[in-house]
Amino acid sequence: MDVMSESKEYRDYFEDVQGFYREQEKPEEFIPVAQRIKDLRTRQDLSLEQFSWISDIDVDRLAAIEEHRTLPDVATIVKLSRALRIETGCLLGERPGSGYTVVRRKDRMNIARHAAGAAERPNYHYQSLASGVAGRNMEIFLLTLTTDAGSDGLSVHDGEEFLLVTEGAVRVTLGDRKETLEEGDSIYYRADIPHNVVNLSGHDKAVIMAVIYPGR
Repeated sequence: MDVMSESKEYRDYFEDVQGFYREQEKPEEFIPVAQRIKDLRTRQDLSLEQFSWISDIDVDRLAAIEEHRTLPDVATIVKLSRALRIETGCLLGERPGSGYTVVRRKDRMNIARHAAGAAERPNYHYQSLASGVAGRNMEIFLLTLTTDAGSDGLSVHDGEEFLLVTEGAVRVTLGDRKETLEEGDSIYYRADIPHNVVNLSGHDKAVIMAVIYPGR
C-alpha cells in the first residue's frame, strides 16, 4: 500500500490539512485525537467501512475511537496515520518543525500526553519524543503504563519495534513466547509477530521507550 507519496499532490494535501487545524485551534484549545481522526476521515469522503478496510482496523473499534469510548494506542495511531496518508504528528496535533528535535528531561512535562485504553480508565499514557520532525520514518514514544496496563489481546501490524524499559518491569508476549524485561532491558522485534506488553510492577507504574518503524 502506497502510504506517503512525496508527490506535489501529497504535499499540497498535507499543507491543506495543517492549515485547516491552524485555523481551527486557539492557544487555549486542544482538539482531541478522536475528533481529528473523524475530521480527516470525512474530509477524504471515507465511510467507516472504507476506513476500516484501508486501515485494517475493525469497524466497531473505529467507531468506538471516533466516539471517544476507546482511546487509540500508539500502534493504532501509526496505522490510522498511514491509512489517512498523513504524518503521525499531524494526527497528534504537533506543530510543524525542522529536521531534528531535542527533548530535555526537564521539558518532558510540556509535551502533550495522550491516553490509550478505555476512555473512563486508560491503561497507559504516551508522549512523542520525535515531536516536530517533519518527514520522519520512525516514531519514538515514552509510555507510562499504569498498574493494570495490558490485556490478553495481541497486536499485529507492519514494521518493527524496539522497547527499552526505563522504570519498573514488563512482560512482552511474542507469539507463544514470553519475555520479562526489567529496568535497563530492551527488546527488538518484527511487528508482524503477534505481540503485547503488560506491566509487571505490581502497584507501581512501568515506563518504557518505544521506537516504532511502521514500514513502507
